[in-house]
This record gives sequence, structure tokens and C-alpha cells, in this order.
Amino acid sequence: MPASIGSRTLDLAPSPVAGGTRPEQTVQRRTLLQLTDPHLFAQPDGQLLGVTTRRSFEAVLELALSHSPPADALVLTGDLVHDESREGYRSLRRLLDRTDLPYYCIPGNHDSRPLMEELLGPAAVEPVAVRKLADWNLVFLDSTEPGLEGGRIGRARLAALDEVLAPDPSPTVIFLHQHPIPVRSDWMDELSVEDGEELIAICDRHPQVRAVVCGHIHQEFARRIDGYSVLGTPSTCVQFEPRRSQFAIDTQAPGYRELALLADGALETRVVRLDGYPERANRTAGGY
Repeated sequence: MPASIGSRTLDLAPSPVAGGTRPEQTVQRRTLLQLTDPHLFAQPDGQLLGVTTRRSFEAVLELALSHSPPADALVLTGDLVHDESREGYRSLRRLLDRTDLPYYCIPGNHDSRPLMEELLGPAAVEPVAVRKLADWNLVFLDSTEPGLEGGRIGRARLAALDEVLAPDPSPTVIFLHQHPIPVRSDWMDELSVEDGEELIAICDRHPQVRAVVCGHIHQEFARRIDGYSVLGTPSTCVQFEPRRSQFAIDTQAPGYRELALLADGALETRVVRLDGYPERANRTAGGY
């Protein structure tokens, strides 16, 4: 399926990309593909606000694998299975295993961490986890709290994050589910990370942080803070209209985020969306 592309470039202009091949480059790069908020169900035809979420996830995953440069890993940033069902997580694992790529999963507010750990195995990373990719650190941070739609990291996880970052100056990307700073949608900002300011303060103290990347907001977002960016990514299913005071559905298509990690410590990123995807969410919905 064709793609439509929205770009946000950090530190270095992006190179042209031909689907399925690595372009010639003067610096080595590693490619991550972030997919977020698939909201899968136990049943393959399960829908969220009129969108068949497994079908849209499969379409976005196929697009990501065919359109972006060959990936080194997949990152899934929460709200993986909307009904928190065993079969939902089993289906997700089957789909991801077929890619033959490493993949890392963190929970969202619609997930069950115990089921993730049981059914996704090592791919369900710890609440504060670090994985190496070449000379880069990938840090995964659980921002969920049981019973909360919004997020809270908490003192223990914030302290662990600070300890992880302190001894290692390698360029770093931090992934979490909820957004740590306002995105200028009043209803959505009520569901942000309660202690997001503390997270940002930690990032400010560690210049190796290149980006903080979240899901949850079902829309593209980018804001530069000193030497790094806070990035939000479209859902693989339903999209929320940006900068609205109340819940509103957007007409944009599902998508994913591509992140290129360069050997010189620079980071490139862009959002890619499906083009011509037939299903659209019910715009009269007042929530979900």
C-alpha cells in the first residue's frame, strides 16, 4: 500500500529512502520502527470506533517493513491489546515473530503486564530496561500505573532511570507510553505522565539523550527541548485530532515512526502513514 510521509529531522537532513533497500550513506545508521497503540482484540474482526484494529496493524506493519530501510528492531510503545486477552497477545506475538526481527514491547494503560510477560516473553521489557543497538542505548520506561488512564513513573523508576543514564555517555533514545509534556489537547493532556516534569529534568541533566518517544496520543507530535526532542507517534488504528479541547477523531490514516540512529550520534526521524486505507473511524464518537 502506498505511503504518505511527514518528516521531522533531528540534527541531520534525511537521505532519500527507496522502499526495501538501504541508500548509500556517508555514515552508518541503524533503523528502528516504532509502532504504537494497535489496540488489538482476541477476535480478528474486533473493532475500535469502526476500525478493525488487527487489519490496520497488519497493514502498517507490512508498510513499515517494505517502505523503510531494512530495520534492526521494532519498538511497540503500548496499548497493544485493548481487551487484555490472551489470544490478543498470542496473535501479536505471531505477527511479530514472522518479521524475524528483534522487538521490544512496553505496556500502555490498556495492557496487562502479567499477560505481556507470560505471552510475549523477553520482548516484554522490564519497567526500566536498556538494550544496546550498535553504539546507541535504547531505554524502555514503564509509565503506567494500575487503574490510571494517564501515567506516573514514580520515584523508584525515575531514580533507576537516572542511575542508568549517569555512567554511560552513549547516545540514547527513551521510549515510554504516555506523553511527558503537554501536546496542547486539553482532554489528552489530562492523561499525560503526572511526573513528566521530573522525567524532563533527568533528560536535561544527561546530554546523551537524543529523543524521548511516546505513544498514547494517537497523533504525530514533535517538540525540541535543548539538545533533544519529545516525539509522539500516530496509532496503527484510530487517530485523534490534534489541539482539541475535547475528544475528537482525526481523518488521517494509521501510521508508524521510523528512527535512524547514526554512528555520529545524530538522529533522523519521520512519520509514514498508509495512503488510501479504506477504513475510517467513527467521527461522531465521544470517547472509547
